Amino acid sequence: MTAKEFWDKIKRRISEQGKTFVWLCRQAGVSVQIMKNRIYKERIPDVEDTLKLMAVLGTSVEEFFGLESHVFAKSVESSPADPEKIPVFEHFSSCENDKKGSNSDFIVGYVEVPDDLKSKKFREHLAASKIRGDSMERVLFNGDTVVYDDLGFQEDGIYAIIFEEKACVKRLQKVSGGVKIISDNPAYEAIFVKNDKEELKIIGKVHYALHKV
Repeated sequence: MTAKEFWDKIKRRISEQGKTFVWLCRQAGVSVQIMKNRIYKERIPDVEDTLKLMAVLGTSVEEFFGLESHVFAKSVESSPADPEKIPVFEHFSSCENDKKGSNSDFIVGYVEVPDDLKSKKFREHLAASKIRGDSMERVLFNGDTVVYDDLGFQEDGIYAIIFEEKACVKRLQKVSGGVKIISDNPAYEAIFVKNDKEELKIIGKVHYALHKV
């Protein structure tokens, strides 16, 4: 089974159950972004992640692939190296009033992985998205493409986050008892969020921004 056949079959199974790709990844406990990268790079997930997906779909490796499990494992291990590009998704908004979610599923282009992000630490943990809105102006602008990871908070800086179920790109600053969410545009006030609050999900640090000139 090729990677394309694998993902096409996954999509059919999801559709039959009336579910979404994001639902499948979350139920399986795997990274949505890593799985999207594998779709783009035409790679089957590693054995562990594939077994998790199969379990949520209520099927087995033998049934899904139509072969013995040890043959499947060997085919995954021998899969080719990832190309050094990542897809750019349609949007990851920096607006306060954007719809729920992070990336859209629509790919609008591709960008090369920057040299300093090609290390094992960032491998398969990168995403790129368009942003919308003016809340980060002076640094980021409407229509910019940002490259970010999904490794959570690392240090003060600009991050891709989900705040109150809205996708945002904001500057984060750790302060006593919580974190401050800052818009670089002075028209927007900073927001303090306590450490124990669940309305803030930090996806990962923004490393690069591509401006249109």
